[in-house]
Amino acid sequence: MKKLFAVLAFAFLAAAPAAASVKRYLVGFREGTTPAQQAAALKSLGAVEVDGLSEIGALVAEISEGAQSFQTFEAQAQALPEVMEVQEDIYRNWLLEAPSFQATPFPSLGSVRALLPKFPKVAARPVYPLPDGVDAAEVPWGIARVDAPAAWAVTKGEGVKVAVIDTGIDCGHPDLKANCAGGYNALDSSKPAMDDNEHGTHVAGTIAGVLNGTGVVGVAPKARLYAVKVLDKDGAGGLSSIIKGLIWAGKNKMDVANMSLGAPMGTIFMRAALKYAQMKGVAVIAAAGNDGGTVNYPAAYPEAIAVSALDKDETIAKFSSRGRKVEFIAPGVDVKSSIPGGGYDNFAGTSMATPHMTGLAALAVARGAHGLAQVRSALKRAAKPVPGLKPEEQGGGVVDAAALMR
Repeated sequence: MKKLFAVLAFAFLAAAPAAASVKRYLVGFREGTTPAQQAAALKSLGAVEVDGLSEIGALVAEISEGAQSFQTFEAQAQALPEVMEVQEDIYRNWLLEAPSFQATPFPSLGSVRALLPKFPKVAARPVYPLPDGVDAAEVPWGIARVDAPAAWAVTKGEGVKVAVIDTGIDCGHPDLKANCAGGYNALDSSKPAMDDNEHGTHVAGTIAGVLNGTGVVGVAPKARLYAVKVLDKDGAGGLSSIIKGLIWAGKNKMDVANMSLGAPMGTIFMRAALKYAQMKGVAVIAAAGNDGGTVNYPAAYPEAIAVSALDKDETIAKFSSRGRKVEFIAPGVDVKSSIPGGGYDNFAGTSMATPHMTGLAALAVARGAHGLAQVRSALKRAAKPVPGLKPEEQGGGVVDAAALMR
């Protein structure tokens, strides 16, 4: 069944992970505030530290409404000279699946034809020859569209470290097992970063599914995959878990990070985590969004590369977000990839376009690009505009993997 993961829809869950009478907040402190001063500030507010985010000068605090109202806590915290920013750590669903259209009755062919406007003929998508020994059945259309097989004689992304910041990865999948190299569960560090949703495993297959003659192959079939689980089985998580995932990627020297998630509103804490990852050499590739509007966050930040979704007919997908902050477009409709349990499915969304770009970024790193600026520059040099699409729909266009090798 084809699925549309409308990432960046910012749909909220009804409840936080803690009881309704308890809330968690991200508290950001001004530079130079010592741990002792932070502890004293929390004590004066009646709050308890439950997690540290020292890399971005913040922490996660818990407050009970029995002690005071949440509004009073926010106001009093913001008034302290040591505090720079306070934001509730709302637990939300970052991946919203659209309803299936398969149950909708089909109208008659005659009635459809009568309603169809006259459109100019759409150019067919480019066709690229496959290298000898590569079975066409293993190469999904998106992998062929970015011309990934043309790069494999030079590099398949060997040694490049890619963090998939998502719902986890099923590293037992036959197309992923050889490339899984580790990971981190930001929701519960005592547990493995296993995918209990499908989304992260699907993303991982497009990035680095192995070239083994069966199933599907990814853009960079020898890149090293790291499962960074920041979302639960429903695609939900707190802002703090996603920030912890970005921090982990930076501390563990990831070359590239895929973020097929987000929201229509930014936050100072998310941007601080992106800046930290960038400082540590991580190139973050992020989904533009599926609301058809402007680019969502974190993709809209300059510390990330925003990707819109291309349809098979060489048009921008109707659901895809767009705008001046889109930097590239990649296949994002009817994308076949791996799912937990050893299977495969076809999904759609900018969630699916983004891992194509992440795989291309891994190939660029394998060719010598390091860090966000160099990866961005390499991708721009290798991009080709799609005829008929506006710059705000496609940015520089589709990146050609063969051009990355030059």
